[in-house]
Amino acid sequence: MTTHSHNEKEERGGILSSIKTRVADAIGATRSRVDHFQADVEHRMFRLLSMLIWGAIAIVCLSFGVVLAVLTMIFGFHLPPKYAFGIPALVFLVVGAIAALMFRVKKASKFDAAKRKR
Repeated sequence: MTTHSHNEKEERGGILSSIKTRVADAIGATRSRVDHFQADVEHRMFRLLSMLIWGAIAIVCLSFGVVLAVLTMIFGFHLPPKYAFGIPALVFLVVGAIAALMFRVKKASKFDAAKRKR
């Protein structure tokens, strides 16, 4: 029968606990990387979706604004349709410009991991 001294059991327990600690650290680092990657992908997805929405709004509003402005020019400024076409043309052009500006803001946005952890 072999008897192990008290020191050998502590060394064995120490080796096992150090292996456990290293494995836990590796799993924690992997989980942290996966969480960071998931947050980055989520940010890119929302950014792409918002870019698509703002781009569609900008294109539709600007095209309506141009069409109404052209109709205003066709019918002339001295006739009453300028109120029917001119004011909505200005509104659509302003909304389209704001949407185009929002598209550019979303396009330029970057993922900030430090801000995301809070």
